[in-house]
Amino acid sequence: MKKVAKAAALMLATVMMTASLTACGSKPDTTQANDAAVSGQPQKTEESTVVEKQNETDTQKATPEAETTLTFGTNAEFPPFEYVASSGVIDQYDGIDMAIAKNIAEANGMTAVVENMEFDSLLVALQNGQIDAAIAGMTVTEDRKEEADFSTPYYTATQVMIVKEDSDITSAADMADKKICVIQGYTGEICVKDLGYPYEAFKKGTDAIMELVNGKCDVVVIDSATAEKYVFDNQGLKIVEDASAFESEEYAIAVKKGNTELLDKINKAIETMLADGTVAELGAQYIEAISAE
Repeated sequence: MKKVAKAAALMLATVMMTASLTACGSKPDTTQANDAAVSGQPQKTEESTVVEKQNETDTQKATPEAETTLTFGTNAEFPPFEYVASSGVIDQYDGIDMAIAKNIAEANGMTAVVENMEFDSLLVALQNGQIDAAIAGMTVTEDRKEEADFSTPYYTATQVMIVKEDSDITSAADMADKKICVIQGYTGEICVKDLGYPYEAFKKGTDAIMELVNGKCDVVVIDSATAEKYVFDNQGLKIVEDASAFESEEYAIAVKKGNTELLDKINKAIETMLADGTVAELGAQYIEAISAE
């Protein structure tokens, strides 16, 4: 009996152990996890899949925008080339340069965007990638060519002197003992500095002109087309030219040094606009608009 009882007990224990192992094995299928472990690949969860899809969506959104936007830096204090208006050709920015920038972008299947900043900051913004190109009535000089690459010139201008109508200034030499105002970073500042005359520099052309209007300075040296705008806007002022002192200068668009791909696109668009008369028409249009104000 004891042997029979022992045998029965042993058989019962074996049945119970088998049942226990069967119960432990009744968990969800682990085949996928085991396969992942064998292959060395991490098992994807529902959360990681959502994150991956979101990252793919963000990349898809960012890439097309970067490829279709052309960001121009400017200093919108230089009419008729660039200034702020109630309704401009690019958002609130208007002028000859802004219209040229828009045409360049559209010729390359892109949309023009404008970043307005101080003139002296434009070439720095190019170097750090804040903007793609700078268009701001910028004269090509040897010093600037060391910092950026320039496009085909699209406009030729010269420096002039703005004085009061009763002024005795008739040439650059007459500025020797006068109080001179210029705009910081503009070619006028370079010219006056080269002449060896002391001067006061302002960040905005309107501020320099107000100094003249209010009798706090004798002359403002600035680009010819912009001078016309200020003389039209302020009675009692006139323009004095001196070709012997101020040589003609060329405006061009600056890009980061070595960015030949963008420079080629810009040059192609400019050359087309010069050939078909678009630049000349824009110049006439904006200068006429100034005269009509």
